[in-house]
Amino acid sequence: MKDFGPKAAISMRPPVTLAAPLRLADRFARDDTGQIAIIFAIALTTMLLFTGVAIDYGRDSYARSSLQNATDAVVLALGRDASDSTIDALKTKATQRLAAMLPANYSYSVTALTKTSGTLSMTVEGSIPATLTSVAGFKTLKQKAVSQATWGTGKLEIALVLDSTGSMSTYSRMVELKKATNAMLVEMQTSEAGLVKIGIVPFDVNVRVANTYKTASWFKTDWWVGLFWNGCIADRDQSNDVSDAAVTSSASTKYPGALCSSDKLTTLQPLTDDFSALHSKVNALTPAGNTNITVGLAWGMAILSSQDPFTEGVAPGTKDVTKILVLMTDGDNTENRWTSSASQIDARTKLACQSAKDAKIEVYTVRLMEGNASLLQNCASGLGNYYNVENSSDLVPVFQAIGERISQLRLAS
Repeated sequence: MKDFGPKAAISMRPPVTLAAPLRLADRFARDDTGQIAIIFAIALTTMLLFTGVAIDYGRDSYARSSLQNATDAVVLALGRDASDSTIDALKTKATQRLAAMLPANYSYSVTALTKTSGTLSMTVEGSIPATLTSVAGFKTLKQKAVSQATWGTGKLEIALVLDSTGSMSTYSRMVELKKATNAMLVEMQTSEAGLVKIGIVPFDVNVRVANTYKTASWFKTDWWVGLFWNGCIADRDQSNDVSDAAVTSSASTKYPGALCSSDKLTTLQPLTDDFSALHSKVNALTPAGNTNITVGLAWGMAILSSQDPFTEGVAPGTKDVTKILVLMTDGDNTENRWTSSASQIDARTKLACQSAKDAKIEVYTVRLMEGNASLLQNCASGLGNYYNVENSSDLVPVFQAIGERISQLRLAS
C-alpha cells in the first residue's frame, strides 16, 4: 500500500467561492473617500445645466420674437408722424407703445432712434432673468431688435365704393361698416397734406351727387325727371356704363339723371385729403334701395379720373401715384337701369371690374355675408385682394388690414 503521508495533506485546499469579490465590492461601496458622491454630483449638475440651457433657450427665443414683432409694429406706426416729430417725441411714443405690447415685467429700453429723409430706424434692447443657467454665471439673457420703416414720395388716390342698400340695415351691417371705414381713414391719414386723397361712393341702384350739378355739361335728363330730380344718377348708356369713357357732346356719353329709389342715399364725396369731411360722409351713410354694383364701380373709376365729371384725380400713369378702388357689398345684383336679371347685371359688373384693372387701378373687394363670391373674387386684382367676411363685426379688422396693405409705409427689408 502506498504511503500518502504528509503529501496528501499538502494537496488539500478550500474550494473557490464568490465571497471574496462581494466583500471587496461592499468595502468599495462603504469607502469614506466620497468618490461616488462626487461623481453623482457632477452628473446631476451637468444634467441640470443642460436642462436649464434648453429651458432658457426657449424663453430667450420667445422673448426675441416678441421684441422684434413689437419693434416692427411700433416703428411702422411711428413712421406716419415721423416727418414732423422730434426724436425725443418719437422716442417717448415708442416707449409708450412698447409698454402696451410687451409683458409688464419685461425689461427693455429704446437704445437708438434715428430719422433721415424718408426713413425711421429704431433699436430696442431687452433682457430676461436666467433660470437654471444662472449656475453657470449667466444671470440675464439679452435680446436686441432692429427695425426700419420707410415712406416714399409717392401718393395714393383711393375710391371707397360702399354698398348702401336696404340689406345693410340688418345684422348691424351698416353700423359695423361705418366703424370699419372710419378706422381705415384713421389708418390712412398722414401728417403730409395731399399724400393720400380718398373719395367715397355710396351706391344702391344709383349713385347720388349734389343737386348743383344739374347744369353740368356731363349731365343729361329729360323734362319729367328734371322736374323732380334730387341728385340720383343711373347707369350711362351701354357700353359707357362699364368704364370711365370721356364725356363728349354726344348724349350717349353723358351721365343720365334718375328719380331716386330712396332719398336716403348719401351723396358721393370726390377725392379729398380733408379727413374731417370724409368721416362726416361715412357717418351719414343710410341703408335703403336695391343693389347695382356696376354703377358703384363706374363712379369709383370716375372719381379717380382727371376728367369730368370730377377732376380731382391726376391723369392715369402719373409717376409716383397709385390709384386704388375698394368695393364693399353685402348682396347680389338685383336691379339696374334696364333689368332686374341678376345674371345680366353681373355681366356688366364683370366688364366694369376689368375696365378698372385695365386702367391700372388696384381693386380690392369685400363680400359681407352675402353676394356673388365668384364675381367679387374675380373682380379683385388678385386672390390676396379679396376678403370674404362672414360676420359684420369682422369688418373693422378687415378694413384695417386693407389700410395697412395699401399704406405706403412698409418695413424695410
